[in-house]
Amino acid sequence: MIFYGTKSKHIKNDRISNVDCPNCNTAVSMNYSVYEKYAHIYWIPFFPIKKLTFAECNSCKKTFEQKEFSEPIKQKIHYSIGRISSPIWMYSGVFIIGALFLYAIYSSAQRGKDNIAFIDSPKIGDIYKTDNSNGFYSTMKLTEISKDSLTLLLNNMEVDKKTGTDKIDLEKNYTEKQTIAKKELQKLFKENKIYEVVRH
Repeated sequence: MIFYGTKSKHIKNDRISNVDCPNCNTAVSMNYSVYEKYAHIYWIPFFPIKKLTFAECNSCKKTFEQKEFSEPIKQKIHYSIGRISSPIWMYSGVFIIGALFLYAIYSSAQRGKDNIAFIDSPKIGDIYKTDNSNGFYSTMKLTEISKDSLTLLLNNMEVDKKTGTDKIDLEKNYTEKQTIAKKELQKLFKENKIYEVVRH
């Protein structure tokens, strides 16, 4: 369940003088309050929606909403308020999403660099995630390294999603052994048949 909606936050109090109250028809001063309405998801503010202003007559104590203001009251409050910037925290959700997006880009770039480094310098225990070109994905495990060749254990299980390869990375599934040249491993990576290297 997603909790979303709007809330209001008080951001300013002030007073205007010498205005006619629409209720008691006398020249009075009025206290006014400004609230900022903002949208939130899971109680995290995302962005401001609009400002709400309320005024109270200091004589008859009646409170007026913005739509009830006379033109002179509107003008005086507008002049008194000036330019109020929305609090920066009201954009918290936008900043969080932006930060996560940038982190995802950084992680992807770093993962790409790591894959290249791991392919160029293999290490026993490396897991190679493979695209078998038939809509299925599997893994290989590096068990031995010689001068020019590598010994791999092939996983006898396949999955139809890349995200499922971790579930089949089990010792009991590695039953077939294969020896390949280091250059062949690099070729498989360049052809995207090996799309990720996991090093623990």
